[in-house]
Amino acid sequence: MKGILLSTAVAAGLVLSSRAMAQISNPPVAAEPPAPVISTAPVKPGDTIRRALARNEIPYANVWADDKGRTHITKCVLKGLQLHGFAPPAAPYFMGIAPEDIESIVFSVLPAGWFGDWHHAPGPQWVITLSGQWEVQTTDGSTLRQGPGEFQFNSDESSFATAPGGHVGHTARLVGSVPNVRMIVTLKKRPGQSYANQPCVL
Repeated sequence: MKGILLSTAVAAGLVLSSRAMAQISNPPVAAEPPAPVISTAPVKPGDTIRRALARNEIPYANVWADDKGRTHITKCVLKGLQLHGFAPPAAPYFMGIAPEDIESIVFSVLPAGWFGDWHHAPGPQWVITLSGQWEVQTTDGSTLRQGPGEFQFNSDESSFATAPGGHVGHTARLVGSVPNVRMIVTLKKRPGQSYANQPCVL
């Protein structure tokens, strides 16, 4: 499977410029060029979801490992989305393609009381919360709680214990009593690609 298409059309609170609205009202007749490939960046200090969406950027969280094996959580954004016609004659919307091939797509349900002890992701993966809530904790003590419509990129497979019996990667647990439904998109690693010691990287 090739590529992951990401769009702000499903994000609440997206504010379109008057120019973008005009483009939507009068879509071009000529064939659309291929959708753009996205890039990533850390979230700016003081930024909000609404501000990011107004810039046509999509916020997400990244669980990653540094070169000492410790894991962290960094807030990031997907950048480079452009107004694009995906299924003409439907109106265009902002979208971008992730520069990765897909290994597998898995749907999972975390039942009431579920807890996952210290572990790292088996490979680079997007985890998209569809319903319910869940939470991860990294070795630096940070926690990340996500609910419906939120997603994270797990790239902590290079994590390792700094002492015998030490913690590796992250823990995960269900929040509340409502089962958590998720979609997990595992990526194929490109030759030479490394996620170690660098957040917000695809």
